[in-house]
Amino acid sequence: MKRQLPLIVVTAAGILLTVIYFLFQSFFHSKCDSIFEQTMDQLRGNFEIIKTKGELVLGREKVQELTEGSQKVALHLKTCCIVQEGGAMNADQLQSCMNGARDYETKVVQVTTIIKEAQVAMEQGNTQLAQQKTDQARQAASGAASTEKGLGKTAESLRAISAAGPTPAESPPKSVKGGSEQEPNNMILQANVAEMGTSIAGVIEPRDDLDFFKLQYRDAKKRRDIVAVHLENHSTTLQPSERLYYEDKSVARDWMGANAVGADFDFSFSAEPGKSYYVAVASSYSNTSGKYTLSVVPQKAYDQYEPNDDAFTAAPIKFGQTFEANIMDGSDVDWYRLSGINAKTVTVRLENQSKTLQPSIRVHNADKSVARDWATPNAEGADLTFSFPAEPGQDYFVVVAASYGGSAGKYKLTTR
Repeated sequence: MKRQLPLIVVTAAGILLTVIYFLFQSFFHSKCDSIFEQTMDQLRGNFEIIKTKGELVLGREKVQELTEGSQKVALHLKTCCIVQEGGAMNADQLQSCMNGARDYETKVVQVTTIIKEAQVAMEQGNTQLAQQKTDQARQAASGAASTEKGLGKTAESLRAISAAGPTPAESPPKSVKGGSEQEPNNMILQANVAEMGTSIAGVIEPRDDLDFFKLQYRDAKKRRDIVAVHLENHSTTLQPSERLYYEDKSVARDWMGANAVGADFDFSFSAEPGKSYYVAVASSYSNTSGKYTLSVVPQKAYDQYEPNDDAFTAAPIKFGQTFEANIMDGSDVDWYRLSGINAKTVTVRLENQSKTLQPSIRVHNADKSVARDWATPNAEGADLTFSFPAEPGQDYFVVVAASYGGSAGKYKLTTR
């Protein structure tokens, strides 16, 4: 028995080490394996439809690309998880990876839906609609492929950061210097910090390059504004695309792109004072490259009475006064505090100075209760006039907005 004791001890130690090893593997890798499996399960159902019904609409090459893309997305997500488990990134950065996977899943669902619609159109003999749906499905499939490549680049960047040692938190994003982008800025966590109102020279090279920029909108009076984004193409080869993110890194505007190589590209968005925004520049479908200049410029689209978005910031106006202002965008609401009333009936007249604004007006008592509910004309560009009973000497709030939050434009307002 004493002779067998060392063998028993060695055997027991071996068993114990094996158990510890498997517990260690389970503890550190089960989460990442689970993420991989869950991602595959979520995508599998849609890809069964794409594989069985999508070839006629998308073509064999696109179906194959999407099918392979699903596994790549799951692997990219697993890579992000492993890097995070190794302490080289935090939970927020892992969430950024997961948001990319969700974005891909959303696009796959969109492709699946359009394929079904295209097949119904074919069965009904509506060739024009079938062709339209086919084009939409191919465009959505290309968008999904671009998302997969972007997520792959993020995963690779994180892997490289992990191998190098310092975490993204230890390597703060670089600022734009001398008007030119500073690499690496291939993921949102490495976005170059830039000032609105300046021009940034950049280049998409290689073709799957991504350039991220972080910009903050500032206004001393805390007014919202329209910000114009302009990409000037300096090559005959680049077909650019851009994406806008909110401060929390969620997507504000999905990928938008020029329809030809060498083309410029413009879009605009509403900016909140003190908020930061991210702009990403890439090649459409990751298959072109070239130089560009990016400018992000506030337009000063607000009127002189801003900010007056609620009762607490309402702009003072006098009974009998005529003034001009504007509804800057669908979210803009203009509050005015009307005083000096010396009549028992007040007539409010809005003269539309645009072809786009469909105005809507509501009147509140001084205690903010509704005195006259929303009045709206039946068309964009129309004027609006109405009256309400008033008590002389009392103040009232007059609120102007776009009907259903869907239009904008200038107006002239009169009370009498």
